[in-house]
Amino acid sequence: MTSPSAPSSEGPEVGQGALLVSFLGGPVAWALHLTVSYFLVTLDCSTGWNGGRSGVIIATVACAAAALAAGAFSWRGWKRVRGRIATGELLDPMRMPGFLTLSGVLMGVLFAGVIILAGMSPLLLPMCGTS
Repeated sequence: MTSPSAPSSEGPEVGQGALLVSFLGGPVAWALHLTVSYFLVTLDCSTGWNGGRSGVIIATVACAAAALAAGAFSWRGWKRVRGRIATGELLDPMRMPGFLTLSGVLMGVLFAGVIILAGMSPLLLPMCGTS
């Protein structure tokens, strides 16, 4: 008889740090993209620097890649824990690793899409308003 805290023979458990990266990777990449983009646009408009557009595009690509990487990391964690989760147990508080890793996959894709959509604005709109 095995104890509830003993690891099963199906593979290693997902650690707390990995769960944190899985669940918060996409939102943190989006927040970083938002902060950097606002800074670059403000810098471009207030100083006349002409590198704001390319800076926002570079930040968009880097942050979208980070969100997708967090989603891929979550997918690997989900593959590790999904065999231990019976149907209907995904929302059970005792099965939190399954919920967090699956949510991390979905949020990685969602936030990558949001980052790409927000990063397209400098291509379609003027960087600074008319004054």
